[in-house]
Amino acid sequence: MREEIFTITPFAPEESVLFYSDPEKDRERGCIGHLRGDFGSGGKEFWSTWWEHQCELITQEFKDEFDVFINYLRKQGLLKDRLSMADYCYRRPEAKIPGMRHSDDYGFCVNTDRYQFFVRCFPHSGDYNFYVYCYQRQPKKQEVKQAP
Repeated sequence: MREEIFTITPFAPEESVLFYSDPEKDRERGCIGHLRGDFGSGGKEFWSTWWEHQCELITQEFKDEFDVFINYLRKQGLLKDRLSMADYCYRRPEAKIPGMRHSDDYGFCVNTDRYQFFVRCFPHSGDYNFYVYCYQRQPKKQEVKQAP
């Protein structure tokens, strides 16, 4: 598979709900699942667990794209290790998520043709360092004009 380039942007305030699970709304939002992980006690490991939300949305196409995406984040710095994550986040103060349990939670969004990924980062030891929520892109609703 060719090397992909993903555009990582700070989240929009109205998207903050997409960094968390909501069993009542996951289906309508198209939430596929999320990856939770940390960098271990030394900050350089990579431990993760996948949490499935809608198994019928987990296609081979999704698996392939998600794998490329996570590997990209591990190479470019956001998910390379805890120090690289901290550097990435602190250079983007506009991505800080207000009102969080930790004062240093950051949120980023990546849109592809078929999926949206919301990456929540906590660049400190003692807790999970990242959550990557995966959503199926919602088709654009087209207005249907009825004849008078």
